Amino acid sequence: MRKMTLGITLSIILSPMSFASSSEINELKNEVLLLKQMMKELKKSNDELRAYQNTTAKDSFVPASRNAFSRLEASVEELKTNLEGNEKSGFQLAGYASFGWQDAQNNDNEFDLVQFSPIFHYQYGSMFQFEGELEVKVGADGDTEIDLEYAAGNIFLNDYVGLIVGKFMSPIGQFVQNGHPSWINKMPSTPLGFGHDGAAPTSNIGIELRGGLPKFANTRSNYAIFVSNAPVFGIATDGDTIIDASGKTSSNDVSKTWGGRFAVNPISGMEVGVSMASGDIAEELAGGKKIARDYEVVGFDGAYHYDNFMLKGEYIKQKVGENDLSMLEGGIWRAWYSQLSYQFQGLNLEPVIRYGDYNNPEIKRKQLALGLNYLFSNNVIAKLAYENNKDKDGNAVNSKANDNRLLAQFAFGF
Repeated sequence: MRKMTLGITLSIILSPMSFASSSEINELKNEVLLLKQMMKELKKSNDELRAYQNTTAKDSFVPASRNAFSRLEASVEELKTNLEGNEKSGFQLAGYASFGWQDAQNNDNEFDLVQFSPIFHYQYGSMFQFEGELEVKVGADGDTEIDLEYAAGNIFLNDYVGLIVGKFMSPIGQFVQNGHPSWINKMPSTPLGFGHDGAAPTSNIGIELRGGLPKFANTRSNYAIFVSNAPVFGIATDGDTIIDASGKTSSNDVSKTWGGRFAVNPISGMEVGVSMASGDIAEELAGGKKIARDYEVVGFDGAYHYDNFMLKGEYIKQKVGENDLSMLEGGIWRAWYSQLSYQFQGLNLEPVIRYGDYNNPEIKRKQLALGLNYLFSNNVIAKLAYENNKDKDGNAVNSKANDNRLLAQFAFGF
């Protein structure tokens, strides 16, 4: 099978399990070989009977022998077809889980996170792949909360591009689409503005072209281009004005959102990307009337991995235009962060430092986070971090979610 060069193809790091087990496939192969041998012997006997018929009276058993041979031949072809189908189809259950604790300033400490996120992969040969993730969490009141993070099918058009349809992680930036799983994220929390309802879009429902370009001037590159339903602008339950760019099955009578990302790998271990999107954002007024506002997104991201050092950073900005029919003001939602980590392989320890800044029309906040991780293996990690959160004038933030915090988390991927 040709190796797919698409950046999203997980087959280079995963080993999908066939719908039939390996022992069942081996049994089918042995049975096919046995039936082939039986066919040869039966054909030989039939030829001998046919030769005898040419020199003697007609043998009444020859037609029966021919029918048996035809049935056996058809059975072998059916077994071969089933075997080939099983070898082309692959299914895998992957995912991650995490458990957390926090002690926030002026609040009681609490075990605040129980999360399980199964990821389903199905691939048929080199032409199609499906991937879907569920996020299962225990809420503050003890109820189980289930969200569909993404569910999309990828049709491989050729070795360089795939057509994705469904709900997919936003290709804008780097953290949301690649760094959000808890066993990959080196901190127990997301950077300021890069979680749900922050400055960064999280997911889209629509279509996307994603792939890589042939190597040029010793430089690799990849791209993503998408069109999706519009995000939503409104008031959250806590009273803050938010941009909800988490993937909707309706565009609410406004135009679609177009955008994408282009990234290059100028040297080994480095990637630099630029992202853009444009279109409308929908707002629902009192009485159910929908209006459209201008919507723009710009982002830059970079990552550099050298030896045991990992340096990464990202900038994202969402802009919402004005509309005279609305009482809500538009504005800019902007966030950036930079993060440096170093892994002591002999000790399995990894110190991390992250600085972030988040501004929107109602909040101006900055954060310094210091963390220390212990890696049991590449996919099993224990994290301890301290966050210092302040607003722009230097005063400590008073809300529970953004007080200075001590965080601990255990996460693993499978």
